[in-house]
Amino acid sequence: MIKKCKKSDLISVVNPSFESLVSSIYSAVLFNLGEIKVKGMDSVCDSLEMARFNIGLLEMLEEKTKGNLSQEESAYLQSVLSNSREKLSEHLE
Repeated sequence: MIKKCKKSDLISVVNPSFESLVSSIYSAVLFNLGEIKVKGMDSVCDSLEMARFNIGLLEMLEEKTKGNLSQEESAYLQSVLSNSREKLSEHLE
């Protein structure tokens, strides 16, 4: 049985931010590289094409927000992009 969440419950739990957006896309990169597993699934995802797509989203986000981010936001995005590219290159070896 799936429990429906009330809007008020979600607002108290979810705090949308630039970092949460970047983290969400980064999670997709890691999932597509098989670095993280979804609870209840026996196997891991292995899709280099989707990992590349999500890294492309991060790169587009970097380009479109250039000059409009705080130092912390910019540093976080750079760190995530660097880690994503490194993980992808490990899977290409």
